[in-house]
Amino acid sequence: MATAKSSYSWPAMLAGVLSESYRVVSDHSRHFLALSVLFLLPLSSLLIASPSLLPLFIHRRHSFHPKSLLRSSPISPSSPDLTGTLILSAAAVLSLAIASAAAAAITRSVNHGFYGRPVKLLTNLRSLHIPVLRLIATLLSALLIFSAIVALIVSLCLLLLLLLSLLDVETGSVPPYSFAAIVAAITIARLQLEWCLAGVVAVMESSWGFAPLKRSGELIDGMWPATICLWVFFGSGIGLTQWSLGLWKIPVSGSWFEVMPVVGKTILGSALMALLLFYLLVTHAALYLYCKAVHGELPGEIVEEFASEYVTLPFDENRVPHVVSVILR
Repeated sequence: MATAKSSYSWPAMLAGVLSESYRVVSDHSRHFLALSVLFLLPLSSLLIASPSLLPLFIHRRHSFHPKSLLRSSPISPSSPDLTGTLILSAAAVLSLAIASAAAAAITRSVNHGFYGRPVKLLTNLRSLHIPVLRLIATLLSALLIFSAIVALIVSLCLLLLLLLSLLDVETGSVPPYSFAAIVAAITIARLQLEWCLAGVVAVMESSWGFAPLKRSGELIDGMWPATICLWVFFGSGIGLTQWSLGLWKIPVSGSWFEVMPVVGKTILGSALMALLLFYLLVTHAALYLYCKAVHGELPGEIVEEFASEYVTLPFDENRVPHVVSVILR
Protein backbone atom coordinates (compact mmCIF):
# COMPACT_ATOMS: atom_id res chain seq x y z
CA MET A 1 0.00 0.00 0.00
CA ALA A 2 1.40 3.38 -0.98
CA THR A 3 2.13 5.78 1.83
CA ALA A 4 2.02 9.55 1.73
CA LYS A 5 5.36 11.26 1.67
CA SER A 6 5.96 13.88 4.33
CA SER A 7 7.28 17.34 3.75
CA TYR A 8 10.84 17.83 4.98
CA SER A 9 14.03 19.79 4.51
CA TRP A 10 16.84 17.78 2.97
CA PRO A 11 19.60 19.58 4.92
CA ALA A 12 17.84 18.55 8.14
CA MET A 13 17.53 15.00 6.80
CA LEU A 14 21.24 14.94 5.94
CA ALA A 15 22.12 16.19 9.40
CA GLY A 16 19.85 13.55 10.89
CA VAL A 17 21.50 10.80 8.87
CA LEU A 18 24.94 11.88 10.05
CA SER A 19 23.92 12.26 13.70
CA GLU A 20 22.13 8.89 13.72
CA SER A 21 25.14 7.22 12.13
CA TYR A 22 27.41 8.72 14.78
CA ARG A 23 25.06 7.60 17.57
CA VAL A 24 24.87 3.99 16.40
CA VAL A 25 28.63 3.75 15.88
CA SER A 26 29.35 5.32 19.28
CA ASP A 27 27.00 2.92 21.06
CA HIS A 28 28.68 -0.14 19.49
CA SER A 29 32.19 1.08 18.74
CA ARG A 30 33.93 -2.21 19.57
CA HIS A 31 31.62 -4.21 17.38
CA PHE A 32 32.12 -1.94 14.37
CA LEU A 33 35.87 -1.83 15.00
CA ALA A 34 35.96 -5.63 14.84
CA LEU A 35 33.98 -5.64 11.57
CA SER A 36 36.28 -3.00 10.08
CA VAL A 37 39.43 -4.94 10.97
CA LEU A 38 37.91 -8.19 9.74
CA PHE A 39 36.55 -6.96 6.40
CA LEU A 40 37.37 -3.38 5.49
CA LEU A 41 41.05 -3.30 6.39
CA PRO A 42 41.97 -6.19 4.03
CA LEU A 43 39.78 -4.67 1.31
CA SER A 44 41.35 -1.24 1.68
CA SER A 45 44.83 -2.79 1.60
CA LEU A 46 44.00 -4.45 -1.72
CA LEU A 47 42.67 -1.16 -3.10
CA ILE A 48 45.72 0.82 -1.95
CA ALA A 49 48.20 -1.72 -3.32
CA SER A 50 46.42 -2.33 -6.63
CA PRO A 51 47.77 0.70 -8.59
CA SER A 52 51.36 -0.35 -7.94
CA LEU A 53 50.92 -4.11 -8.22
CA LEU A 54 48.71 -4.23 -11.32
CA PRO A 55 51.50 -3.26 -13.77
CA LEU A 56 53.54 -6.21 -12.54
CA PHE A 57 50.84 -8.59 -13.75
CA ILE A 58 49.68 -6.71 -16.84
CA HIS A 59 53.11 -6.03 -18.34
CA ARG A 60 55.27 -9.09 -18.18
CA ARG A 61 58.89 -8.18 -17.65
CA HIS A 62 61.67 -10.05 -19.42
CA SER A 63 65.29 -10.06 -18.37
CA PHE A 64 67.90 -10.64 -21.04
CA HIS A 65 71.39 -11.84 -20.42
CA PRO A 66 74.04 -9.81 -22.30
CA LYS A 67 75.13 -12.90 -24.25
CA SER A 68 71.58 -13.51 -25.43
CA LEU A 69 71.59 -10.12 -27.18
CA LEU A 70 74.41 -11.30 -29.47
CA ARG A 71 72.37 -14.17 -30.86
CA SER A 72 70.84 -13.68 -34.27
CA SER A 73 67.61 -15.48 -33.52
CA PRO A 74 64.60 -13.14 -33.53
CA ILE A 75 62.78 -12.42 -30.25
CA SER A 76 59.46 -14.20 -30.18
CA PRO A 77 56.47 -12.28 -28.88
CA SER A 78 55.61 -12.90 -25.26
CA SER A 79 52.78 -15.28 -24.55
CA PRO A 80 49.88 -14.28 -22.29
CA ASP A 81 50.76 -14.52 -18.63
CA LEU A 82 48.27 -17.12 -17.39
CA THR A 83 49.52 -16.92 -13.83
CA GLY A 84 49.04 -13.15 -13.69
CA THR A 85 45.54 -13.47 -15.14
CA LEU A 86 44.58 -16.07 -12.55
CA ILE A 87 45.97 -13.94 -9.73
CA LEU A 88 44.05 -10.87 -10.92
CA SER A 89 40.83 -12.89 -11.25
CA ALA A 90 41.26 -14.35 -7.78
CA ALA A 91 41.96 -10.89 -6.34
CA ALA A 92 38.83 -9.49 -8.02
CA VAL A 93 36.63 -12.32 -6.71
CA LEU A 94 38.13 -11.98 -3.25
CA SER A 95 37.56 -8.21 -3.25
CA LEU A 96 33.93 -8.69 -4.30
CA ALA A 97 33.34 -11.27 -1.58
CA ILE A 98 34.96 -9.12 1.12
CA ALA A 99 33.08 -5.99 0.02
CA SER A 100 29.74 -7.84 -0.03
CA ALA A 101 30.36 -9.38 3.39
CA ALA A 102 31.38 -6.00 4.83
CA ALA A 103 28.30 -4.27 3.40
CA ALA A 104 25.94 -6.97 4.67
CA ALA A 105 27.50 -7.17 8.15
CA ILE A 106 27.67 -3.41 8.73
CA THR A 107 24.17 -2.80 7.35
CA ARG A 108 22.65 -5.45 9.59
CA SER A 109 24.56 -4.11 12.60
CA VAL A 110 23.38 -0.54 11.97
CA ASN A 111 19.80 -1.76 11.72
CA HIS A 112 20.10 -3.72 14.98
CA GLY A 113 21.74 -0.78 16.72
CA PHE A 114 19.08 1.61 15.47
CA TYR A 115 16.24 -0.50 16.85
CA GLY A 116 18.10 -1.08 20.12
CA ARG A 117 18.59 -4.81 19.60
CA PRO A 118 21.68 -6.59 20.90
CA VAL A 119 24.56 -6.37 18.42
CA LYS A 120 26.57 -9.60 18.52
CA LEU A 121 29.52 -10.29 16.26
CA LEU A 122 29.34 -14.09 16.05
CA THR A 123 25.57 -14.10 15.53
CA ASN A 124 25.95 -11.61 12.70
CA LEU A 125 28.71 -13.59 11.02
CA ARG A 126 26.91 -16.95 11.23
CA SER A 127 23.91 -15.74 9.23
CA LEU A 128 25.88 -13.63 6.77
CA HIS A 129 25.95 -15.99 3.78
CA ILE A 130 22.34 -15.46 2.67
CA PRO A 131 22.49 -11.60 2.64
CA VAL A 132 25.81 -11.78 0.80
CA LEU A 133 24.28 -13.99 -1.92
CA ARG A 134 21.32 -11.61 -2.28
CA LEU A 135 23.70 -8.67 -2.47
CA ILE A 136 25.85 -10.28 -5.17
CA ALA A 137 22.74 -11.24 -7.18
CA THR A 138 21.55 -7.62 -7.02
CA LEU A 139 24.98 -6.36 -8.10
CA LEU A 140 25.01 -8.73 -11.08
CA SER A 141 21.53 -7.55 -12.07
CA ALA A 142 22.71 -3.93 -12.00
CA LEU A 143 25.79 -4.83 -14.06
CA LEU A 144 23.53 -6.57 -16.57
CA ILE A 145 21.49 -3.40 -17.01
CA PHE A 146 24.65 -1.28 -17.27
CA SER A 147 26.04 -3.64 -19.93
CA ALA A 148 22.78 -3.52 -21.89
CA ILE A 149 22.78 0.29 -21.81
CA VAL A 150 26.39 0.51 -22.96
CA ALA A 151 25.79 -2.05 -25.71
CA LEU A 152 22.73 -0.13 -26.92
CA ILE A 153 24.58 3.21 -27.00
CA VAL A 154 27.57 1.66 -28.79
CA SER A 155 25.26 0.03 -31.36
CA LEU A 156 23.51 3.34 -32.02
CA CYS A 157 26.88 5.07 -32.33
CA LEU A 158 28.12 2.52 -34.87
CA LEU A 159 24.86 2.80 -36.82
CA LEU A 160 25.20 6.59 -36.86
CA LEU A 161 28.79 6.35 -38.11
CA LEU A 162 27.68 3.98 -40.85
CA LEU A 163 24.93 6.33 -41.97
CA LEU A 164 27.31 9.31 -41.95
CA SER A 165 29.86 7.41 -44.03
CA LEU A 166 27.20 6.41 -46.56
CA LEU A 167 26.02 10.01 -46.83
CA ASP A 168 29.60 11.42 -46.96
CA VAL A 169 28.86 13.72 -44.02
CA GLU A 170 31.66 15.12 -41.89
CA THR A 171 31.38 14.27 -38.18
CA GLY A 172 32.53 17.74 -37.12
CA SER A 173 34.50 18.73 -34.06
CA VAL A 174 32.59 16.34 -31.73
CA PRO A 175 32.75 12.75 -33.07
CA PRO A 176 29.70 10.56 -32.46
CA TYR A 177 31.63 8.15 -30.24
CA SER A 178 32.64 11.00 -27.90
CA PHE A 179 29.03 12.11 -27.65
CA ALA A 180 27.98 8.49 -27.03
CA ALA A 181 30.57 8.14 -24.25
CA ILE A 182 29.22 11.28 -22.55
CA VAL A 183 25.63 10.03 -22.81
CA ALA A 184 26.61 6.63 -21.43
CA ALA A 185 28.52 8.17 -18.51
CA ILE A 186 25.60 10.46 -17.58
CA THR A 187 23.09 7.61 -17.83
CA ILE A 188 25.16 5.25 -15.71
CA ALA A 189 25.82 7.95 -13.10
CA ARG A 190 22.10 8.70 -12.94
CA LEU A 191 21.22 5.04 -12.43
CA GLN A 192 24.02 4.59 -9.91
CA LEU A 193 22.62 7.45 -7.86
CA GLU A 194 19.10 6.07 -8.06
CA TRP A 195 20.23 2.57 -7.07
CA CYS A 196 22.51 3.64 -4.20
CA LEU A 197 20.22 1.95 -1.64
CA ALA A 198 19.77 -1.27 -3.59
CA GLY A 199 22.42 -3.10 -1.56
CA VAL A 200 20.83 -2.05 1.73
CA VAL A 201 17.41 -3.12 0.44
CA ALA A 202 18.78 -6.51 -0.63
CA VAL A 203 20.20 -7.08 2.85
CA MET A 204 17.31 -5.73 4.93
CA GLU A 205 14.20 -6.67 2.93
CA SER A 206 15.15 -10.20 1.81
CA SER A 207 14.85 -9.34 -1.88
CA TRP A 208 17.34 -9.79 -4.67
CA GLY A 209 17.82 -9.22 -8.38
CA PHE A 210 15.93 -6.37 -10.00
CA ALA A 211 13.48 -5.84 -7.12
CA PRO A 212 15.96 -3.96 -4.86
CA LEU A 213 16.85 -1.67 -7.76
CA LYS A 214 13.24 -0.63 -8.20
CA ARG A 215 12.71 -0.34 -4.46
CA SER A 216 15.80 1.89 -4.12
CA GLY A 217 14.46 4.26 -6.76
CA GLU A 218 11.20 4.56 -4.84
CA LEU A 219 12.89 5.20 -1.50
CA ILE A 220 15.45 7.72 -2.74
CA ASP A 221 12.78 9.88 -4.39
CA GLY A 222 13.03 13.33 -2.83
CA MET A 223 16.41 12.70 -1.20
CA TRP A 224 18.59 13.48 -4.24
CA PRO A 225 20.47 16.47 -2.74
CA ALA A 226 21.39 14.62 0.45
CA THR A 227 22.45 11.55 -1.51
CA ILE A 228 24.59 13.62 -3.87
CA CYS A 229 26.28 15.29 -0.89
CA LEU A 230 27.16 11.91 0.60
CA TRP A 231 28.44 10.58 -2.73
CA VAL A 232 30.53 13.68 -3.43
CA PHE A 233 32.09 13.68 0.04
CA PHE A 234 32.94 9.99 0.27
CA GLY A 235 33.76 9.68 -3.43
CA SER A 236 36.18 12.60 -3.24
CA GLY A 237 37.75 11.27 -0.07
CA ILE A 238 38.23 7.76 -1.45
CA GLY A 239 39.49 9.09 -4.78
CA LEU A 240 42.00 11.45 -3.19
CA THR A 241 43.22 8.73 -0.84
CA GLN A 242 43.67 6.30 -3.70
CA TRP A 243 45.44 8.92 -5.82
CA SER A 244 47.75 10.30 -3.15
CA LEU A 245 48.60 7.16 -1.17
CA GLY A 246 47.83 4.33 -3.57
CA LEU A 247 50.64 4.80 -6.09
CA TRP A 248 54.16 4.12 -4.92
CA LYS A 249 57.30 2.82 -6.55
CA ILE A 250 58.27 -0.68 -5.58
CA PRO A 251 61.80 -0.55 -4.12
CA VAL A 252 64.40 -2.50 -6.06
CA SER A 253 66.87 -2.86 -3.21
CA GLY A 254 66.14 -3.92 0.33
CA SER A 255 67.29 -0.65 1.87
CA TRP A 256 65.27 0.59 4.84
CA PHE A 257 65.33 4.10 3.41
CA GLU A 258 63.31 2.86 0.42
CA VAL A 259 61.10 0.31 2.16
CA MET A 260 59.88 2.32 5.16
CA PRO A 261 58.14 5.14 3.18
CA VAL A 262 56.29 2.51 1.13
CA VAL A 263 55.20 0.64 4.27
CA GLY A 264 54.14 3.89 5.95
CA LYS A 265 52.07 5.07 2.97
CA THR A 266 50.43 1.65 2.67
CA ILE A 267 49.44 1.54 6.35
CA LEU A 268 48.20 5.13 6.37
CA GLY A 269 46.29 4.73 3.11
CA SER A 270 44.70 1.44 4.19
CA ALA A 271 43.53 2.89 7.51
CA LEU A 272 42.10 6.04 5.92
CA MET A 273 40.44 4.06 3.14
CA ALA A 274 38.90 1.64 5.65
CA LEU A 275 37.52 4.56 7.67
CA LEU A 276 35.93 6.17 4.60
CA LEU A 277 34.44 2.87 3.40
CA PHE A 278 33.07 2.17 6.87
CA TYR A 279 31.24 5.48 7.20
CA LEU A 280 30.04 5.20 3.61
CA LEU A 281 28.28 1.93 4.47
CA VAL A 282 26.98 3.24 7.82
CA THR A 283 25.52 6.44 6.37
CA HIS A 284 23.82 4.53 3.56
CA ALA A 285 22.18 2.20 6.09
CA ALA A 286 21.02 5.25 8.08
CA LEU A 287 19.86 6.93 4.86
CA TYR A 288 17.73 3.87 4.11
CA LEU A 289 16.01 4.19 7.49
CA TYR A 290 15.41 7.92 7.02
CA CYS A 291 14.02 7.40 3.53
CA LYS A 292 11.56 4.89 4.98
CA ALA A 293 10.65 7.50 7.60
CA VAL A 294 10.02 10.08 4.88
CA HIS A 295 7.63 7.70 3.14
CA GLY A 296 5.79 6.97 6.39
CA GLU A 297 6.94 3.36 6.70
CA LEU A 298 9.07 3.56 9.83
CA PRO A 299 6.70 4.46 12.72
CA GLY A 300 4.57 1.37 12.13
CA GLU A 301 7.63 -0.85 12.08
CA ILE A 302 8.91 0.68 15.33
CA VAL A 303 5.57 0.10 17.06
CA GLU A 304 5.49 -3.48 15.79
CA GLU A 305 9.11 -4.07 16.79
CA PHE A 306 8.64 -2.85 20.36
CA ALA A 307 5.00 -3.72 20.93
CA SER A 308 5.84 -5.20 24.33
CA GLU A 309 8.17 -2.41 25.42
CA TYR A 310 7.77 1.21 26.40
CA VAL A 311 8.56 3.19 23.28
CA THR A 312 9.05 6.94 22.93
CA LEU A 313 8.51 8.26 19.42
CA PRO A 314 9.23 12.01 19.42
CA PHE A 315 8.09 13.83 16.30
CA ASP A 316 9.58 17.20 15.56
CA GLU A 317 8.36 18.57 12.26
CA ASN A 318 10.84 21.46 12.44
CA ARG A 319 13.82 19.11 12.25
CA VAL A 320 13.20 15.61 10.87
CA PRO A 321 9.76 14.15 10.21
CA HIS A 322 9.00 10.68 11.57
CA VAL A 323 11.97 10.84 13.90
CA VAL A 324 13.98 7.67 14.19
CA SER A 325 15.07 7.79 17.83
CA VAL A 326 13.90 4.81 19.87
CA ILE A 327 14.23 4.92 23.67
CA LEU A 328 13.66 1.66 25.55
CA ARG A 329 12.58 1.69 29.17
